[in-house]
Amino acid sequence: SYSFCTLLINRQQITNDIMDTYEPMIQGLRKEFENGKTRSYEWRKAQLERVLDMIENEHEKITSTVRKDHGGPKLRGLGELGCHKAATFALANLKSWMADTKVTTPFDASPTMMGSSWLRHEPKGVVLIISPWNYPLELVFTPLVSAIAAGNCVVIKPSEVSTNSAPLIEELVNKYLDTSCIKVVQGAIPETTALLKLQWDHILYTGNGTVGKIVMKAAAEHLTPVTLELGGKSPVIVDSTAKIDTVVSRINGAKWFNVGQTCIAPDYVLIHKDKEEEFLSKMKASIERSYGEDPASNEKYGKIINSNHTNRLKSMLDKTSGKVITSSKLSVDTESRFVPPTVVHHDKNQLDEPLLKEEIFGPILPVITVDNVCEAISVVKKICPKPLALYVFSENSKVVGDVLENTQSGGACVNTAMEHFMNVHLPFGGIGPSGFGACHGKFGFDDFSHTRACFKQDTLIKKDAALPPPEKANDKIYDVIVKVLILGFIPRKSRGLVRHLFLALFLCLIFYVAKNAFLRL
Repeated sequence: SYSFCTLLINRQQITNDIMDTYEPMIQGLRKEFENGKTRSYEWRKAQLERVLDMIENEHEKITSTVRKDHGGPKLRGLGELGCHKAATFALANLKSWMADTKVTTPFDASPTMMGSSWLRHEPKGVVLIISPWNYPLELVFTPLVSAIAAGNCVVIKPSEVSTNSAPLIEELVNKYLDTSCIKVVQGAIPETTALLKLQWDHILYTGNGTVGKIVMKAAAEHLTPVTLELGGKSPVIVDSTAKIDTVVSRINGAKWFNVGQTCIAPDYVLIHKDKEEEFLSKMKASIERSYGEDPASNEKYGKIINSNHTNRLKSMLDKTSGKVITSSKLSVDTESRFVPPTVVHHDKNQLDEPLLKEEIFGPILPVITVDNVCEAISVVKKICPKPLALYVFSENSKVVGDVLENTQSGGACVNTAMEHFMNVHLPFGGIGPSGFGACHGKFGFDDFSHTRACFKQDTLIKKDAALPPPEKANDKIYDVIVKVLILGFIPRKSRGLVRHLFLALFLCLIFYVAKNAFLRL
């Protein structure tokens, strides 16, 4: 007990010591922000252009580095270069995003109709981005683009788990970006804990829900707004009208990329009973065609990030009651961080096991056979009612509508998987346990901005206050205001009838005028 208390005291002391080293950095960033450096269009534009320069000049280095962490083909590097498109889109729209937005000023706000109302899109201040290990550069620099476009100072905390990519992030930031306004902090749990104890104007965290709760709790101490990009078990629903060749091709492309270590990767499949046999046989054939009989020796097949996660996935497979359809001759290799692409066929009545309760985040795909779409929807609600993404494959628009109407998810795709992430015009984010807030395009800009409501009142005609002074106030004024603003001169329930009567009278008048004009001819 004494040793445990001593450990806690020592850990707290370490955190406090680290905080002492970070506070001057935060003060420096606040000074830059208060001086208005990051607010200007010129600064934002210059930094976004430097992001473009960074990707154009360093994409080979980025790709080779991330492959050291994750393995896989050279194509894997494309998953880290999305900030180029994000920066290009932000540059094309930056002036319009920054511009004030005029809104309607109603009569009750400005009786003379000479008042004006508008929205200002202002930077929040000094923000913290805590990134994950699965897409170590993409999930730093794409949110960074939004934070820069919104005019903020930024501190980046890369994941220490991606041991090769984290140092590269700092190297690239120092080489290409304004380090008086954008900083990188390396480290693990003590450093992240110290950062979270400081006051920020916004925090964006990408990762799992357990740490998400810790981030929210720390943010609550300062009432700091938070964006959480979490996860959940993203389902695939395949109905009887789906084109199975397309289903297999698109699920394979989404699931095995980065060996399933993608927050929006298909987590499990709910297949209609009429398509079960065809789906399973074609899925198995597709995996063998892509990676051969021994994926462990195929350089196009990636690696699990570390041995801890490899053992976690192995434990899931060891505990499953499902039937392994693929890779039955292959085994998990912790030392080489290898987990084979594995399809497991489950009974729909056996949902209470790790593969169907926990987010898999690896190359294991449970498949559950269902009788109809209604049953599939029911299973989704039992396993994870609010996942980060949901995918439905069907050629029946009613089925698609029913699925979207009766489920909830951060995003959704019809007849594909993960591709909504590629559209900068769509928000990317979760709902409930899968996260909240949004990234990408204008949505990311808005997330890192404060929308300030502004109103200017008329002083030319209206010179007094909105309400009369106490000496002139009486019950009659109250009655008039209520009559004008609330009750109206026509009772609310009669207004529809009155509108129809006026329309009928108007049509009669037109008919009368037209008839007389015709008779005169």
